[in-house]
Amino acid sequence: MKLTYLQFETHLAKNLAPIYIISGDELLLKHDALTLLRKTAKQAGFSERMRITPDAGFDWNQLYTELYSPSLLAEKRVIELDCRDSTLNKTAGAILQEYAERPSSDNVLVIDIAKIDDKIAKSAWYKALEKIGIVVAIWPITRDQLPQWIINRAKKYKLMMQQDAANLLADFVEGNLVAAAQAIEKIYLLKTQAPIDINIVQTVLTDESRFNIFDFLESLIGGDKTRSLHMLANLKEDGTEPVLILWGITRELRLLADLAAKIKNGAAYQDLFQQYRIFARRQLALKRFLTRFSANDCFQFLAHSAHIDRMIKGGISGNVWEQLELFCLRLR
Repeated sequence: MKLTYLQFETHLAKNLAPIYIISGDELLLKHDALTLLRKTAKQAGFSERMRITPDAGFDWNQLYTELYSPSLLAEKRVIELDCRDSTLNKTAGAILQEYAERPSSDNVLVIDIAKIDDKIAKSAWYKALEKIGIVVAIWPITRDQLPQWIINRAKKYKLMMQQDAANLLADFVEGNLVAAAQAIEKIYLLKTQAPIDINIVQTVLTDESRFNIFDFLESLIGGDKTRSLHMLANLKEDGTEPVLILWGITRELRLLADLAAKIKNGAAYQDLFQQYRIFARRQLALKRFLTRFSANDCFQFLAHSAHIDRMIKGGISGNVWEQLELFCLRLR
């Protein structure tokens, strides 16, 4: 069965399937979906959780062993297979197809992948898992959907967000869900009982006592090295996950690479800013960046981001925060 992100929460409130495939590249939404699934499974008695991240030399028989061997603690388990950066080979496909025929009642199998392409959708293992499990395809929230997403997220904090306030916040974050989520958390910390109106949102957005990822990205793209490093240090101190910072960086770089390529082909800045619905206060910083760097530069920066991503995931050793600092120095 296929479900949307919005349908997924309703599904979990009613039952728990033996197998889940969670796909998509929208980091915050996927994180929320996995967190909700883990919480629901734990409440249902699946108290143990293990995550398998296959590398290039991974022995897929290890997955077979985990699926069919009882837990050492005799507990029900959530087994997560992280396939965001790996491809399931013939052996893995055969194991999953066989498991779909006789899933264990002591396991909830969760497969975390990027996007489901035609090759995956046509594979025997995917078709077998889809028949008895749940496939959740997580797509980015569109600009038109963003205000309602903000209102719904605010409700989870028992906050009543007025429509015009949600529209203002949506305009400010321009699709950056992490920035929107952090703004809602700041509003929650105000401990206000009143409906959230424009004045409250403006107060949060102009509060410079705390830096969020959105502020950091704006400074980074604008080339303010000193301020970017200071904000990065604040994010680290506040306990912000590096993976969320890197998500924001790569999202901006992909946009900038696209803009740079079109400008090289003769497109005008204002036409592109209108086409991509880029908020006026961001345009100067983006224009400054695009006068200093080309699309090829952006791709080199993305390669550096991929290096940091492997470090975050444990694929290579190194200090993630030091690498993020070096990244800030490169974009000056």
